[in-house]
This record gives sequence, C-alpha cells and structure tokens, in this order.
Amino acid sequence: MRRSLPARVRAWWRSRYETGRPLPVVGVELGRRLPGVVLRVAFVVAVAVLVVAAGARTDLIAEVVVLLAGVVTVWAAVRPGPAPAHVALVTAALELLGSGAAPFDPAVLWLAPLGYVVTRLGWWASHVTATDRVELAALRHGLARDGVVVAAALAVGGAAWALAGRQVSWLVALGVVALAALAWIAVRRDDDEAR
Repeated sequence: MRRSLPARVRAWWRSRYETGRPLPVVGVELGRRLPGVVLRVAFVVAVAVLVVAAGARTDLIAEVVVLLAGVVTVWAAVRPGPAPAHVALVTAALELLGSGAAPFDPAVLWLAPLGYVVTRLGWWASHVTATDRVELAALRHGLARDGVVVAAALAVGGAAWALAGRQVSWLVALGVVALAALAWIAVRRDDDEAR
C-alpha cells in the first residue's frame, strides 16, 4: 500500500531534522563596526547644520531660523529617516528663497553636498537602531559614489561662489542642472534598491 504525499513529507522531515544529530558549526567573522547611535547623531547634526546654514543666507529673523531648525532637528531625533531629511531640504530651500541673491544664490551649490549627506544619513538612520552596529564595509559600499557626488557639487559650488560677483546667472543655472543630473544618476541606484 502506498503512503499519501503528506505522510511521505512528514516521514522525510522526521528523518532529516528530528534525528537528534548536532547542527554543523558555522564560523562568522565580523569586521570593524560603528555603533548605530553614531549614524543617528550625525544625521541630527547634519539636519541642524543644513537648516541653520540656509537660514544664515536669508533676511529672516534669527529666532525664526532657530525655531525652524529646532522643529526639524527634534523631528529628526525622534523619528530619523527620509521624511525629516526631505523636510529639512525643503525648509532649507524655502529659506534660501528669502536670500538677497535669490533665485540663483550661489550658496545653493555649496549647500547641495550637505543636503545630499543629510539624505544619505537619513536613509542609514532609518535602517539602523541606536543599539545596532554597522560594519564599516557596509558603509564603504556606496562611499565612492557618494564621494563623487559631493566632490562634484563642491567643485561646481566653489566655481559659482568665486564668480558670484559677476553676471553669470546662466553658469549657476547650468551648475544646478548638472548637479540635478548627477544626483539623479547617483540616487537612482540607491544601494541597488531601485533597479
């Protein structure tokens, strides 16, 4: 007489896993690690610096800038992640609209790398708890790409800042378009998630 399929599966399972034999020994090596709280603190500090630096370029009252920075920073500390990072970027952009050199304030181009760093740290802060440890090898995975984006943004921002006293609005606009294209290419492959 033949046994049914469920009976054969149960018999196979018992013979395979319920024999009492010891599990194999598995070795795991961990590299140097960084506490997750460091990434979260770096994110909160970067958010505060971005909003305050953008506010320093405007004619807003200092108390308003401090209030905006405080609200966004507290939110970033309580619920770290992409949402407070994006709100910090929008807040900084709105503050820069109040600049005397708006709409093409060259400070945008040297604040852009800080905005990128805020976005990347927001991603890490949302994926790591304060008690976790992150291997440095995982952080180095996207470091080359992030370094290229930040270096290119600093180069374009430095050139725009050096030429800020001259009539080069078209150059600043071209720099903004170039940075947007570079950020799109880099962020599109954000840790191999959006393919």
